Amino acid sequence: YKKKNYKLLDTVNVNYNSPFHPEWYDLVKLHKTILENKIINVLEFGVGYSTIVMADALRINEKKYKKYVNKNFRKNDPFKVYSVDSDKKYINLNFKKLKKLKLANYVSLSFSETYLGTFNNRICSYYNKIPNVLPDLIYLDAPGQFDVSGSMNGINFRSIERMPISGDLLLMEYMLLPGCKIIVDGRKTNARFLINNFQR
Repeated sequence: YKKKNYKLLDTVNVNYNSPFHPEWYDLVKLHKTILENKIINVLEFGVGYSTIVMADALRINEKKYKKYVNKNFRKNDPFKVYSVDSDKKYINLNFKKLKKLKLANYVSLSFSETYLGTFNNRICSYYNKIPNVLPDLIYLDAPGQFDVSGSMNGINFRSIERMPISGDLLLMEYMLLPGCKIIVDGRKTNARFLINNFQR
């Protein structure tokens, strides 16, 4: 996208002990999406490289639009990524990296456990506590199936054969403003579940 953005990505190669390597093209596209759509707040499910990239994009948006947003929008804390994760280790590692890159002020990281529940009698997962924010963009990349506690009729998510299916956005649907964008990262089954159950 821009050379300086690739330079930023080069700095995030911290050892997260993560099973997944960053998808650079996806991260650059995510950065570009936030800039082009003038995003003010992001709700992210799952901390990671995306958190850093989105925080940098919001830093740029703040420089361009801070005065306008403060004058025309009712926002408690604009230009921030509100990220929730069920793994304290990755939250702490990510926060250290954000501080090093001077991006910590653009992120609010929170921990929450997850549990198995249902939506329309279909099994899915939920976070116990979601950041209370009205986002322009939602980035869904968690939880993983092994993080979800509980079982129903002998069925649980904690198997390599299972697909992660989060239902949190369905609970929030009517609280989201028209125009809110949702990006689902690599969770096709979860995306189908959401599409089949959204009513708006």
